[in-house]
Amino acid sequence: MTANAEVILEEKKGILTIPESAILYDKERKPSLEVPDPKGEGGKRKVAVKLGISNGVKAELVEGVKEGDKVVLQ
Repeated sequence: MTANAEVILEEKKGILTIPESAILYDKERKPSLEVPDPKGEGGKRKVAVKLGISNGVKAELVEGVKEGDKVVLQ
């Protein structure tokens, strides 16, 4: 027999979230996102971000980009 359980440790409402798959980490494990930029290398540039809580699929975006900004999904 198997069972699945979900334990909620923290919950926030009205926050900006991004898919975990959009987050890039450098050698020091600092998070960043790629945003479209026609003048950047390959048409995109990296933006450092600060993350909050995560559920493993989506992460809270505390600072770095704002609502409505486009990000490159990996």
